[in-house]
Amino acid sequence: MEKLKENKRIFYIPGWMDIGEIYGFKNNLDIWDNEINLDERIDADTVIAHSLGSVALLYNWNIYRNFRIILINPVFVKDNIFIRWSKYIIFEGVRSPVKRIKLMLFAVPAFYKAMKLFSIPVVDIINIVPHDKITIIMGEKDRYLCDKRIVNSLEKKGVDVVRVKNAGHNYNSNIEDEIMKIL
Repeated sequence: MEKLKENKRIFYIPGWMDIGEIYGFKNNLDIWDNEINLDERIDADTVIAHSLGSVALLYNWNIYRNFRIILINPVFVKDNIFIRWSKYIIFEGVRSPVKRIKLMLFAVPAFYKAMKLFSIPVVDIINIVPHDKITIIMGEKDRYLCDKRIVNSLEKKGVDVVRVKNAGHNYNSNIEDEIMKIL
């Protein structure tokens, strides 16, 4: 199999105000700084999404149902999102390479995109995804953003959940190792 990040049959959707290029993904949908139509078919075998990008992935899957789903630390609900996000920034922090600075120009439109995404009925969509087509990866140290209560209830219904030690909310090599095991 081609390397994960160069494989043309694998797409990555980053979390809020993030870009796939930071993590080395060649095939990604940077929905926060571009006018990307989420109604367009994603032509991939597997789509990996992080954080709030998970909602965009589920929205597209619900239309076409044509790819395997890997959700990393999904954020599904907006309840107390500003407080949760603030705690995440303070206690875990974000990677801030120069490439991310340009995203600050798109903060207001990205905020409105995020609020629209929160209206998507993600649990209803996940309930119709065949269990062999979805995996949720959850960093054990993600204390603020991943919707653990929802993830735990989905696990009880049979959705495969992988808990990653030494991982918080941010994408890291431990999470990537788990993705490689899944693929």
